[in-house]
Amino acid sequence: MASYTKPPQEQLWTKDTAQGSDSLILSSNPLAIANDKSFPSNHVTSRTPLEIRSISRKRPRHYIKTILCFLVVAVVAAPWIKMTLRVTSKRADDEPNPPALPSTMVLLRPPSNEREIQSVQAVLAEYSDPILYWNEFSNSSFKAAHGFDGDESANENHPLYTYTSSNHFSSKRTALLFTPGIYPIDIEIGYYTSLYGLGPHPNAVLFTGDKGPHVPALDKFTDRPPFGSGLNTFWRSMENIATRPSGKGGMTWAVSQAAPLRRMHIHGDLNLFDAGAWLSGGMGANMVVDGEVNFGGQQQWIMRNVHLKKGAVGGAWSLVFVGCEGNVPEERTGMEGSGPSVSLEENPRVRMEKPFIVLKDRQLQYSQTESVALDDYELELRVPKVSFGKDAVGPQFYESDEEVRNFRRVNLGVPSTSLDPTIAAIENHSILQKALDQGKDLVLSPGIYSLSSSLEVKYPNQVILGLAFATLIAPSNGMPCIHVHSKVPGVRIAGVMLEASVLSSEGRERHSSLLQWGEDGVLDGGDEDNPGLLSDVFARVGGSSLDRSVSTDVMVVLHSENVIGDNVWLWRADHVALRPGEEANFPRISPLYRQTVLGECQVKNGLIVNGANVTIGAMI
Repeated sequence: MASYTKPPQEQLWTKDTAQGSDSLILSSNPLAIANDKSFPSNHVTSRTPLEIRSISRKRPRHYIKTILCFLVVAVVAAPWIKMTLRVTSKRADDEPNPPALPSTMVLLRPPSNEREIQSVQAVLAEYSDPILYWNEFSNSSFKAAHGFDGDESANENHPLYTYTSSNHFSSKRTALLFTPGIYPIDIEIGYYTSLYGLGPHPNAVLFTGDKGPHVPALDKFTDRPPFGSGLNTFWRSMENIATRPSGKGGMTWAVSQAAPLRRMHIHGDLNLFDAGAWLSGGMGANMVVDGEVNFGGQQQWIMRNVHLKKGAVGGAWSLVFVGCEGNVPEERTGMEGSGPSVSLEENPRVRMEKPFIVLKDRQLQYSQTESVALDDYELELRVPKVSFGKDAVGPQFYESDEEVRNFRRVNLGVPSTSLDPTIAAIENHSILQKALDQGKDLVLSPGIYSLSSSLEVKYPNQVILGLAFATLIAPSNGMPCIHVHSKVPGVRIAGVMLEASVLSSEGRERHSSLLQWGEDGVLDGGDEDNPGLLSDVFARVGGSSLDRSVSTDVMVVLHSENVIGDNVWLWRADHVALRPGEEANFPRISPLYRQTVLGECQVKNGLIVNGANVTIGAMI
């Protein structure tokens, strides 16, 4: 029998001394062994059990040896056979892998020279917030409308330009997908834009620009100049990426709600503020921060499963640390003089990480000059396993902690292109529900999906994963956007925005919601070893809709037990988009939006929990 050599263990980061450059090593693919011509092909017997029995009649001793050999091979090969069958077996209803990517999903590879750097930089600039230059602003009627007298000396400390919040209620959504490698690139991440690294771990995609991916305060000419504001800097995110800014000051992420950082390795400081701008809180999860975390003026923030190598400072009101390690601040009430309250949950009972997408591991190595061919790749959905006890503390980056699902069993949803809203809602529901009924996982490409009926999740361990704030508009009949059936454990709903609609007469008679887990009156204890997950789920009643009669009774209702919430923002809009030609009703608060008043964007409850053993972290 041929000997078997175990594949080398994954290395997160190594130094290639031969080439003199940093090299990023991806994990080994077990299937590559089966396809490797240098690997012995006779490592399992070709005889059938019938042939073995015929041999045993002639040579009893050889029969025993053969059976023992067969059993040993079966035990050793079972995991590989199981994975091969799961990955390679085809079904008539399989999806294409790779799927056809819509224009809202932009796949990029590392630039290899200065010309390519400039080209990638120009592409990414399209997905940043709009820029307003001081010269343009100072000579416009817009400046006068905000109380400036036309004299540049009215604010001597003004910057040369500012990013603005004019895309606050945009319908545009974009997922920027980065193949493994090194990106000497800067990008300001705009509204409804998400950055995703496609490597198996954060360090596979490394940004080394002067600032790298960053979010500064916005509207620095009009909102408490020259500081600007982060109070409305919502709906943007970054996942599975490493940053090592070459400039001074570290990485800036001056955001508020619905702007999470996940599965990150930050090689330097992390600044969650921008000078004197006001900010109202956010979340970072499953990260390593080599430098110091500075919360600055953040009102509140939660860090979950973050390794803080050089500690954390700043913060205004409330900081929460769950399952963190390293130099974690000491717990304090916030009543002992200045400084925020600090709450610690050092040893959480359970943790569940958000599913994510990676490139199937075909290439062995990526460096600054090597990258994936964009016409030759496949995708995988990685579903992190549930962790308990000591494994629920600190970051989790390793493939052994993940289930790998081939994209052939994943439907990539794309919004209907019908201009008829009724037809679009029917088409969206029909196509997405068909995939769920086939037992597939569902990845929603960036966009807005109106629905004629609820998406019904009926099978254990199914995943609905939205990219770049994929938005589900609730059915007008009051049914929820998503309904997870009772006694269906392990379901993961992640990365979606749920938005209320204008209810029909039928909807007003129903107890309406945006997401429902389980059924009222049905006892569902769930599964404590395989709980359900709501991760980066953002609901809003009002905001982008020009009709202020949008409403729902409750945003999220949980009837089932053993459900985990991980960064859930339930927002009844306090401000909404202006209609064409409409002026702001409270311009001193903001000239850019209408402030909601009594009777507009109504909702009775943000969350109703009827089940036991429900754990929610970062519910804002």
